[in-house]
Amino acid sequence: MMLDVRRWVGLREFLGAGLALAVVVLSGCASPGPPRSPTLNLPGAVTKLTAMRRGAAVELEFVLPQRNTDRLPLKGDRVTASFCRAVDAGKCVAVAGVKPVEFALLTNGQPTVAELKDELPVELSGGAARVLAYRVELFNVAGKTAGFSDPVYAAAGVAPAAVEGLAARGSRLGVVVSWKPVAGDGSVVALRREELAPKPVDAKAKKTDSVVWLGAEGEAAKNDVGMVLDTSAVEGEPYRYMAERRKTVQLGGRTLEMRSEASVAVVYVLHDVYPPPAPTDLSGAAFADASGGTAVDLIWQPVVDAGLSGYNVYRAAGEDTGRGKKLNGEAVRLPAFHDVLPGAGRYRYSVTAVDAKGNESGAVETVVEAGKP
Repeated sequence: MMLDVRRWVGLREFLGAGLALAVVVLSGCASPGPPRSPTLNLPGAVTKLTAMRRGAAVELEFVLPQRNTDRLPLKGDRVTASFCRAVDAGKCVAVAGVKPVEFALLTNGQPTVAELKDELPVELSGGAARVLAYRVELFNVAGKTAGFSDPVYAAAGVAPAAVEGLAARGSRLGVVVSWKPVAGDGSVVALRREELAPKPVDAKAKKTDSVVWLGAEGEAAKNDVGMVLDTSAVEGEPYRYMAERRKTVQLGGRTLEMRSEASVAVVYVLHDVYPPPAPTDLSGAAFADASGGTAVDLIWQPVVDAGLSGYNVYRAAGEDTGRGKKLNGEAVRLPAFHDVLPGAGRYRYSVTAVDAKGNESGAVETVVEAGKP
């Protein structure tokens, strides 16, 4: 019995060693597998794709990819872009007569923001509102593509009319931008203001955009009053203003915006040549003062204005038609003034408001009859 046990243990050790040797031999002779195919360098998908209806065209905008579909850097420094258009639920097809456009991958060291334009035919730029779907396709330098992007949508139909009669004028509160109003077309007017001489930006300061959009609010926007007050305009800075009409339509469960062509631009520089409002309710009372002469105390309603420096007070005697003599040196700070008269008689007082730039308002007047003390 003991002999059989030893033989069994020996046999087991022999088999174990043989199996290990077979594993080593097989692993050493294993095939490395098929080689990986080289990348096709197909451009990756565009990003930030948008479609905007403007006038009789649709503008497509997107950012070019920097990597291919294998997530490797895209070879070559250029790609070619094209698009297709679908109407309602129809098939997306290439637009006749529109050629692909070549773009550099980078612009000033940043991924290029590319633009394509679809000039709509008459049947799509007019008539009833309809849904347009667009897809963009990119080709590498070898003319190969990974196919079309996901769709973005715009609206066909009649777009708002362009803004007419745009004009700008200054006021004490800012730049008044006006245009010819249009009622009942469901659109609102958006105003584009561009700085023509933007200030240098400190490296530590937050970067500011030289373009801002302004617009009327509330009922003024709904009713198109034909005017917007730009209260943020800076004195002495040149600005270019342009305006466009916008309206939204509901199509296929989507809210789509339609814009007019941009208006003719106007350039305006705001200068502080606008006086503050004039004082009101001036009154005066004559009385005998302690020295035995005649004095007058004047009071008026104060002017509420952020740039107000104070008031000027003038006195004219008898039938003088002008403002007469200026009684104060520096601007009077408070809405009151004490005057000692040179003698009895009839006097006309005028009070004006003045700002820090020296702009002077119109005058409020009153007449005081001063008898002998």
